[in-house]
Amino acid sequence: MATLLSLPTELLSLIPQHLNNIESLTSASSTCRRLHSVFSTTHPRTIFRLAAASAPTFFSPHPHFLLMSVARQLGDWAFGNAENVARLQRAFQGGVDGLLEFCLDNDDPAGPRVGITMEEIRRLHLARFEILNPLADKIDKMAGMQWYQSADDFWDGGVSEPNTVQVDVNRATLQLVIYGELFGRGMEGFLMNPELDAGPVAWDLETRLDYIKYCIPDWVCTSYPGVEFLPVGPYAPERRVELPADQFAMRHILRCRRWRRMWAEAMEMVGPPLAHWEDEMDMWDWDGEQEVEPWVWKLRLFRNALQTRGLEGMQMVTLPKEKIKPEVLEAARVIRGQIERLEKPPEEDIVGDVLKAKVSKPLDPAGEVHVCMATYWGGTGVIR
Repeated sequence: MATLLSLPTELLSLIPQHLNNIESLTSASSTCRRLHSVFSTTHPRTIFRLAAASAPTFFSPHPHFLLMSVARQLGDWAFGNAENVARLQRAFQGGVDGLLEFCLDNDDPAGPRVGITMEEIRRLHLARFEILNPLADKIDKMAGMQWYQSADDFWDGGVSEPNTVQVDVNRATLQLVIYGELFGRGMEGFLMNPELDAGPVAWDLETRLDYIKYCIPDWVCTSYPGVEFLPVGPYAPERRVELPADQFAMRHILRCRRWRRMWAEAMEMVGPPLAHWEDEMDMWDWDGEQEVEPWVWKLRLFRNALQTRGLEGMQMVTLPKEKIKPEVLEAARVIRGQIERLEKPPEEDIVGDVLKAKVSKPLDPAGEVHVCMATYWGGTGVIR
């Protein structure tokens, strides 16, 4: 009697395209050796669609975890291609939900066509325990509930930088990792060719700002001369009332002493300090008259280079040195050498017709977050 397994392999291999989620794929694959063998060749794009259908049960926080899994592919698809960069910017404007829809779109033959294998899913779930959860715990200790509960006299000297911060530490962790997975190649290009114009080797600032504006949304964000927030995606009028304060939290994280000290310790794994992290003056409080300590710009550039290397780069601050992959440490050593040889700071973009804030042309997540939410403090030409 004919059974399902009587079908030729070519037909059996089509079955995953008609399943409803990743659980159905894994369950069917485990029923017998034949299906396990056939389904092991399922196309990564099909697996990505099935994984999206299973979220957020198995891929939380949603949609950030799934976006992290394909962000590097998405960045590689757009990097150096002006048309694809423009399409990626439009996708950013839909927020993280719109960006996921863009990744899943099968109707556009010129789209990114991203996907993921079952082996990559297993690797990412292992990384959740080795990298993501430990990083989220560290962020919680510098901006979340553990930070608030760390001292009884929190507001009276118990911590060095008391602030009112509302943060979802797991979401903030993935927002940072996604940024690095998307744009990290731009920093690599700059360090390899620091004298070239930023165009061919780095992501332009507007694209990076659009990711922060719409994929790390904040209720305080409004347009100001030179920086525009479109009323779309998370800033659509009907959605504004639900906006979190994610940029405020991200700015606090990236600027706080605990974050900078954590990365200073990571940098010392691969060489002596390029400058002392405590000599780094707050770039937004500097009025242009104080004397800047030598090579502090190299320290900042080194930190930006390491913290934007995506998921694997975060091993530098979540694992002991002996457990960090040798290739990750070697990449950090190479980056340090490239920065040490630089003779001048990287060029800067000027943001805002009135604000005139300086943002480093290579990746500068702290500076980019600051200019996106600059209307919170003023000086932008907008009266709140």
